[in-house]
Amino acid sequence: MPHEKTRGDVFIAIRSRDLLSTAQQDFNNSGRFTLFESINAADDEVLAVSLVSATIPNSFYNLSNNNKNNKLKFKETGDADYITITVPSGSYDILELSSKVKELLEANSTNTLTYTFTYDEINNAVTIKNSNPTVKNTTFDFTPEDTCRRFLGFKSQEISITTTAGITSDRAVDITDTRNSIYIRLPNLSNSKVMESSSGRFSNIIAQVPVTLSRNQFFNFDPPVEFICELSQKQINSIDINITYQEETQQVNFENADWEINIKVMFFKAHHTHDARRQYEHSLHKDLQNRVEQSQSKILQDHRDQVELNNYINEKIKAIKT
Repeated sequence: MPHEKTRGDVFIAIRSRDLLSTAQQDFNNSGRFTLFESINAADDEVLAVSLVSATIPNSFYNLSNNNKNNKLKFKETGDADYITITVPSGSYDILELSSKVKELLEANSTNTLTYTFTYDEINNAVTIKNSNPTVKNTTFDFTPEDTCRRFLGFKSQEISITTTAGITSDRAVDITDTRNSIYIRLPNLSNSKVMESSSGRFSNIIAQVPVTLSRNQFFNFDPPVEFICELSQKQINSIDINITYQEETQQVNFENADWEINIKVMFFKAHHTHDARRQYEHSLHKDLQNRVEQSQSKILQDHRDQVELNNYINEKIKAIKT
Protein backbone atom coordinates (compact mmCIF):
# COMPACT_ATOMS: atom_id res chain seq x y z
CA MET A 1 0.00 0.00 0.00
CA PRO A 2 1.36 3.48 -0.85
CA HIS A 3 2.41 5.32 2.28
CA GLU A 4 2.65 8.99 1.28
CA LYS A 5 -0.60 10.93 1.18
CA THR A 6 -0.88 13.66 -1.41
CA ARG A 7 -3.92 15.54 -0.05
CA GLY A 8 -6.73 15.40 2.48
CA ASP A 9 -9.17 12.53 2.82
CA VAL A 10 -12.79 12.58 1.68
CA PHE A 11 -15.30 11.26 4.24
CA ILE A 12 -18.59 9.90 2.94
CA ALA A 13 -21.51 9.24 5.30
CA ILE A 14 -23.99 6.80 3.76
CA ARG A 15 -27.46 5.88 4.99
CA SER A 16 -29.31 2.97 3.44
CA ARG A 17 -32.50 4.99 3.18
CA ASP A 18 -30.74 7.44 0.82
CA LEU A 19 -29.50 4.82 -1.64
CA LEU A 20 -30.92 3.75 -4.95
CA SER A 21 -31.76 0.15 -4.10
CA THR A 22 -29.95 -2.52 -6.10
CA ALA A 23 -31.19 -5.42 -3.95
CA GLN A 24 -32.59 -8.32 -5.94
CA GLN A 25 -35.15 -8.85 -3.18
CA ASP A 26 -36.69 -6.58 -0.57
CA PHE A 27 -33.83 -7.11 1.90
CA ASN A 28 -32.52 -3.52 2.15
CA ASN A 29 -28.95 -4.85 2.07
CA SER A 30 -27.60 -3.13 -1.03
CA GLY A 31 -27.80 0.10 -2.95
CA ARG A 32 -25.97 2.75 -4.97
CA PHE A 33 -24.76 6.12 -3.76
CA THR A 34 -24.16 8.55 -6.64
CA LEU A 35 -21.68 11.32 -5.93
CA PHE A 36 -22.67 14.90 -6.73
CA GLU A 37 -19.13 15.41 -7.95
CA SER A 38 -16.77 12.66 -8.99
CA ILE A 39 -13.59 11.93 -7.05
CA ASN A 40 -10.55 11.89 -9.31
CA ALA A 41 -6.93 10.94 -8.79
CA ALA A 42 -4.14 12.64 -10.70
CA ASP A 43 -1.79 10.66 -12.92
CA ASP A 44 0.72 10.38 -10.11
CA GLU A 45 -1.88 9.37 -7.49
CA VAL A 46 -3.80 6.26 -6.54
CA LEU A 47 -7.14 6.09 -4.75
CA ALA A 48 -7.82 3.99 -1.68
CA VAL A 49 -10.83 3.41 0.58
CA SER A 50 -11.41 2.21 4.11
CA LEU A 51 -14.38 1.71 6.40
CA VAL A 52 -14.41 4.23 9.25
CA SER A 53 -17.46 2.93 11.11
CA ALA A 54 -20.80 1.20 10.68
CA THR A 55 -24.10 1.14 12.55
CA ILE A 56 -25.89 -2.13 11.87
CA PRO A 57 -29.32 -3.30 13.02
CA ASN A 58 -29.38 -6.87 14.30
CA SER A 59 -32.74 -7.30 12.61
CA PHE A 60 -31.80 -10.22 10.37
CA TYR A 61 -33.03 -13.69 11.26
CA ASN A 62 -30.57 -16.40 12.21
CA LEU A 63 -32.99 -19.06 10.91
CA SER A 64 -35.08 -18.49 7.80
CA ASN A 65 -36.10 -19.61 4.34
CA ASN A 66 -33.63 -17.09 2.94
CA ASN A 67 -30.79 -18.65 4.95
CA LYS A 68 -31.87 -22.13 3.85
CA ASN A 69 -31.51 -23.54 7.35
CA ASN A 70 -35.04 -23.98 8.72
CA LYS A 71 -35.93 -27.56 7.77
CA LEU A 72 -35.82 -30.80 9.76
CA LYS A 73 -36.52 -34.32 8.48
CA PHE A 74 -37.60 -37.11 10.83
CA LYS A 75 -39.51 -40.37 10.82
CA GLU A 76 -40.86 -42.68 13.48
CA THR A 77 -41.35 -46.43 13.63
CA GLY A 78 -43.97 -47.34 11.02
CA ASP A 79 -43.33 -44.32 8.77
CA ALA A 80 -42.40 -45.23 5.20
CA ASP A 81 -40.76 -41.90 4.43
CA TYR A 82 -39.25 -38.95 6.23
CA ILE A 83 -41.52 -36.12 7.31
CA THR A 84 -40.15 -32.61 6.71
CA ILE A 85 -41.04 -29.90 9.20
CA THR A 86 -40.39 -26.22 8.54
CA VAL A 87 -39.44 -23.95 11.43
CA PRO A 88 -40.91 -20.43 11.01
CA SER A 89 -38.33 -17.76 10.20
CA GLY A 90 -37.10 -15.77 13.16
CA SER A 91 -34.30 -14.89 15.56
CA TYR A 92 -34.10 -17.77 18.02
CA ASP A 93 -31.99 -18.62 21.02
CA ILE A 94 -31.43 -22.31 21.68
CA LEU A 95 -34.26 -22.63 24.22
CA GLU A 96 -36.79 -20.95 21.93
CA LEU A 97 -35.71 -23.08 18.99
CA SER A 98 -35.86 -26.29 21.04
CA SER A 99 -39.37 -25.41 22.15
CA LYS A 100 -40.52 -24.70 18.59
CA VAL A 101 -38.98 -27.90 17.16
CA LYS A 102 -40.56 -29.93 20.00
CA GLU A 103 -43.94 -28.41 19.16
CA LEU A 104 -43.59 -29.23 15.44
CA LEU A 105 -42.37 -32.78 16.08
CA GLU A 106 -45.29 -33.55 18.35
CA ALA A 107 -47.77 -31.98 15.92
CA ASN A 108 -46.46 -34.24 13.13
CA SER A 109 -45.87 -37.42 15.14
CA THR A 110 -47.64 -40.43 13.62
CA ASN A 111 -47.32 -42.31 16.92
CA THR A 112 -48.52 -39.48 19.19
CA LEU A 113 -45.09 -39.33 20.79
CA THR A 114 -43.98 -36.47 22.97
CA TYR A 115 -40.45 -35.07 22.84
CA THR A 116 -38.10 -33.61 25.41
CA PHE A 117 -35.30 -31.16 24.60
CA THR A 118 -32.70 -30.45 27.27
CA TYR A 119 -29.95 -27.87 26.82
CA ASP A 120 -26.72 -28.33 28.77
CA GLU A 121 -25.23 -24.85 28.93
CA ILE A 122 -21.95 -26.03 30.47
CA ASN A 123 -21.22 -28.40 27.57
CA ASN A 124 -23.20 -26.41 25.00
CA ALA A 125 -25.13 -29.51 23.92
CA VAL A 126 -28.73 -30.53 23.33
CA THR A 127 -30.25 -33.89 24.27
CA ILE A 128 -33.42 -35.04 22.48
CA LYS A 129 -35.64 -37.84 23.81
CA ASN A 130 -39.01 -39.29 22.85
CA SER A 131 -41.62 -40.71 25.19
CA ASN A 132 -41.41 -44.38 24.11
CA PRO A 133 -38.00 -45.02 22.49
CA THR A 134 -37.74 -48.78 23.02
CA VAL A 135 -40.96 -49.36 21.09
CA LYS A 136 -41.21 -46.35 18.82
CA ASN A 137 -37.87 -45.11 17.47
CA THR A 138 -37.32 -41.68 15.97
CA THR A 139 -34.73 -41.14 13.24
CA PHE A 140 -33.50 -37.71 12.19
CA ASP A 141 -31.93 -37.04 8.79
CA PHE A 142 -29.42 -34.25 9.30
CA THR A 143 -27.80 -34.63 5.87
CA PRO A 144 -29.78 -32.07 3.78
CA GLU A 145 -28.14 -28.67 3.31
CA ASP A 146 -31.22 -26.79 4.52
CA THR A 147 -31.44 -28.53 7.89
CA CYS A 148 -31.22 -26.71 11.22
CA ARG A 149 -28.84 -29.36 12.60
CA ARG A 150 -26.03 -26.90 13.42
CA PHE A 151 -28.36 -24.95 15.69
CA LEU A 152 -29.03 -28.16 17.63
CA GLY A 153 -25.39 -29.24 17.57
CA PHE A 154 -25.39 -32.27 15.27
CA LYS A 155 -23.09 -33.36 12.45
CA SER A 156 -24.38 -34.26 8.99
CA GLN A 157 -25.75 -37.78 9.54
CA GLU A 158 -28.78 -39.95 10.15
CA ILE A 159 -29.21 -40.62 13.86
CA SER A 160 -31.92 -42.45 15.82
CA ILE A 161 -33.46 -42.31 19.28
CA THR A 162 -33.55 -45.97 20.35
CA THR A 163 -32.98 -45.78 24.12
CA THR A 164 -34.18 -43.71 27.04
CA ALA A 165 -30.88 -41.81 26.91
CA GLY A 166 -31.98 -40.20 23.66
CA ILE A 167 -29.44 -38.50 21.40
CA THR A 168 -27.01 -35.74 22.35
CA SER A 169 -25.20 -33.14 20.26
CA ASP A 170 -21.93 -34.35 18.75
CA ARG A 171 -20.74 -30.86 17.87
CA ALA A 172 -21.10 -27.48 19.54
CA VAL A 173 -24.52 -25.86 19.44
CA ASP A 174 -24.19 -22.90 17.04
CA ILE A 175 -27.18 -20.61 17.19
CA THR A 176 -25.62 -18.40 14.49
CA ASP A 177 -25.40 -21.35 12.07
CA THR A 178 -21.82 -20.24 11.20
CA ARG A 179 -23.11 -16.77 10.28
CA ASN A 180 -20.87 -15.10 12.84
CA SER A 181 -20.06 -12.10 10.66
CA ILE A 182 -21.49 -10.00 7.90
CA TYR A 183 -19.36 -8.53 5.11
CA ILE A 184 -19.49 -5.03 3.65
CA ARG A 185 -18.67 -5.06 -0.05
CA LEU A 186 -18.07 -2.33 -2.64
CA PRO A 187 -18.73 -4.21 -5.90
CA ASN A 188 -17.97 -1.36 -8.31
CA LEU A 189 -14.64 -0.36 -6.75
CA SER A 190 -12.08 -2.81 -8.06
CA ASN A 191 -9.07 -3.98 -6.12
CA SER A 192 -6.71 -6.94 -5.99
CA LYS A 193 -5.85 -6.78 -2.31
CA VAL A 194 -8.47 -9.01 -0.69
CA MET A 195 -9.07 -12.72 -1.15
CA GLU A 196 -11.75 -14.83 0.50
CA SER A 197 -11.64 -18.52 1.31
CA SER A 198 -15.10 -19.31 -0.05
CA SER A 199 -13.97 -18.69 -3.64
CA GLY A 200 -10.19 -18.36 -3.48
CA ARG A 201 -10.52 -15.28 -5.69
CA PHE A 202 -9.99 -11.58 -5.24
CA SER A 203 -12.89 -10.05 -3.39
CA ASN A 204 -14.73 -6.73 -3.07
CA ILE A 205 -14.90 -6.95 0.74
CA ILE A 206 -13.69 -3.91 2.67
CA ALA A 207 -14.79 -4.99 6.15
CA GLN A 208 -15.80 -8.04 8.15
CA VAL A 209 -18.28 -7.07 10.87
CA PRO A 210 -18.71 -9.52 13.78
CA VAL A 211 -22.36 -10.15 14.61
CA THR A 212 -23.29 -9.51 18.23
CA LEU A 213 -26.07 -11.58 19.76
CA SER A 214 -28.13 -8.58 20.88
CA ARG A 215 -31.01 -9.28 18.53
CA ASN A 216 -33.37 -6.50 17.49
CA GLN A 217 -30.84 -3.87 18.54
CA PHE A 218 -28.34 -1.68 16.72
CA PHE A 219 -24.66 -2.33 17.18
CA ASN A 220 -21.75 -0.10 16.24
CA PHE A 221 -18.61 -1.34 14.53
CA ASP A 222 -15.35 0.60 14.61
CA PRO A 223 -12.54 -1.36 12.94
CA PRO A 224 -9.83 -2.01 15.56
CA VAL A 225 -7.22 -1.73 12.81
CA GLU A 226 -7.75 0.41 9.73
CA PHE A 227 -7.72 -1.63 6.54
CA ILE A 228 -6.79 0.52 3.55
CA CYS A 229 -7.80 -0.94 0.23
CA GLU A 230 -5.99 0.42 -2.82
CA LEU A 231 -8.22 0.81 -5.87
CA SER A 232 -7.44 0.10 -9.50
CA GLN A 233 -9.45 2.96 -10.95
CA LYS A 234 -8.59 6.64 -10.97
CA GLN A 235 -12.15 7.93 -10.68
CA ILE A 236 -15.16 7.30 -8.44
CA ASN A 237 -18.56 8.43 -9.69
CA SER A 238 -20.70 6.23 -7.50
CA ILE A 239 -20.35 3.69 -4.71
CA ASP A 240 -22.24 0.40 -4.78
CA ILE A 241 -22.69 -1.21 -1.37
CA ASN A 242 -23.67 -4.82 -0.78
CA ILE A 243 -23.91 -6.44 2.66
CA THR A 244 -23.75 -10.23 2.65
CA TYR A 245 -22.65 -13.22 4.63
CA GLN A 246 -19.29 -14.73 3.67
CA GLU A 247 -20.76 -16.21 0.50
CA GLU A 248 -21.48 -13.23 -1.72
CA THR A 249 -24.68 -14.89 -2.94
CA GLN A 250 -26.00 -15.13 0.64
CA GLN A 251 -27.70 -11.79 1.05
CA VAL A 252 -28.40 -10.36 4.50
CA ASN A 253 -32.11 -9.68 4.94
CA PHE A 254 -32.40 -6.65 7.23
CA GLU A 255 -36.20 -6.88 7.19
CA ASN A 256 -36.19 -3.29 5.87
CA ALA A 257 -34.34 -1.90 8.89
CA ASP A 258 -31.92 0.94 8.06
CA TRP A 259 -28.15 0.91 8.48
CA GLU A 260 -25.36 3.46 8.16
CA ILE A 261 -21.73 3.26 7.15
CA ASN A 262 -18.95 5.85 6.94
CA ILE A 263 -16.26 5.49 4.29
CA LYS A 264 -13.01 7.35 3.81
CA VAL A 265 -11.46 7.93 0.38
CA MET A 266 -7.72 8.64 0.39
CA PHE A 267 -5.16 9.89 -2.12
CA PHE A 268 -1.66 8.42 -2.16
CA LYS A 269 1.40 9.06 -4.23
CA ALA A 270 1.67 6.38 -6.87
CA HIS A 271 4.68 4.18 -6.33
CA HIS A 272 6.42 3.11 -9.48
CA THR A 273 8.03 0.01 -8.07
CA HIS A 274 5.25 -1.98 -9.69
CA ASP A 275 6.22 -0.61 -13.11
CA ALA A 276 9.91 -1.28 -12.48
CA ARG A 277 9.13 -4.77 -11.26
CA ARG A 278 6.95 -5.43 -14.30
CA GLN A 279 9.77 -4.23 -16.57
CA TYR A 280 12.26 -6.43 -14.73
CA GLU A 281 9.95 -9.44 -14.93
CA HIS A 282 9.35 -8.76 -18.62
CA SER A 283 13.09 -8.51 -19.24
CA LEU A 284 13.70 -11.68 -17.24
CA HIS A 285 11.00 -13.48 -19.18
CA LYS A 286 12.49 -12.38 -22.50
CA ASP A 287 15.97 -13.47 -21.40
CA LEU A 288 14.70 -16.89 -20.34
CA GLN A 289 12.75 -17.20 -23.56
CA ASN A 290 15.87 -16.38 -25.62
CA ARG A 291 17.91 -18.93 -23.68
CA VAL A 292 15.28 -21.60 -24.27
CA GLU A 293 15.14 -20.78 -27.97
CA GLN A 294 18.94 -20.91 -28.23
CA SER A 295 19.03 -24.25 -26.43
CA GLN A 296 16.32 -25.67 -28.68
CA SER A 297 18.15 -24.38 -31.75
CA LYS A 298 21.39 -26.02 -30.60
CA ILE A 299 19.62 -29.33 -29.95
CA LEU A 300 18.09 -29.18 -33.44
CA GLN A 301 21.46 -28.36 -35.05
CA ASP A 302 23.17 -31.19 -33.15
CA HIS A 303 20.50 -33.54 -34.43
CA ARG A 304 21.06 -32.39 -38.00
CA ASP A 305 24.84 -32.82 -37.64
CA GLN A 306 24.33 -36.33 -36.28
CA VAL A 307 22.06 -37.24 -39.20
CA GLU A 308 24.62 -35.92 -41.70
CA LEU A 309 27.41 -37.85 -39.97
CA ASN A 310 25.36 -41.05 -40.02
CA ASN A 311 24.62 -40.59 -43.73
CA TYR A 312 28.31 -39.98 -44.47
CA ILE A 313 29.37 -43.12 -42.59
CA ASN A 314 26.70 -45.22 -44.34
CA GLU A 315 27.86 -43.97 -47.76
CA LYS A 316 31.50 -44.83 -46.96
CA ILE A 317 30.49 -48.33 -45.81
CA LYS A 318 28.54 -48.89 -49.04
CA ALA A 319 31.54 -47.69 -51.11
CA ILE A 320 33.89 -50.13 -49.35
CA LYS A 321 31.53 -53.06 -49.91
CA THR A 322 31.23 -52.34 -53.62
